[in-house]
Amino acid sequence: MTRVKRRPATEPHLPMLMGMVFGRLRERLAEQAPELRPSQLRVLEWLPPEGLTISELAECAEMTTQGCGQFVRQLDALGMVEVAVADHDARARVVRITDRGRTALARSAAVLRSCDEAWAEQVGAERWRVFREVLEEVALG
Repeated sequence: MTRVKRRPATEPHLPMLMGMVFGRLRERLAEQAPELRPSQLRVLEWLPPEGLTISELAECAEMTTQGCGQFVRQLDALGMVEVAVADHDARARVVRITDRGRTALARSAAVLRSCDEAWAEQVGAERWRVFREVLEEVALG
């Protein structure tokens, strides 16, 4: 089956363009690093070696504690993280990445680097560098 290049009927707005790019990323990740869904990757990427509580992790990933807890349960079931009682508070749970999680994270990072390199080649290294700088400035303030 050949891939049809499509153009939207209206002028593409930023969320539409970002959605199209994210769609390509999701496809590549599903093909080359299927251990994690992008939503799970989003949570796993925030975990430092010492771990975080679910509340801290939720804040970093900009999601609700309840939503983050659901992802943590999924990741725990996959063996990507371990959850333990926090030393400072028996009610809190600390989430730490496992070796399996680090391996999956590294595979996903390699796919993302490959996409980055392909897009830099497509538009030129300097244009891609500027695009990344501007996007980072907008995203991170």
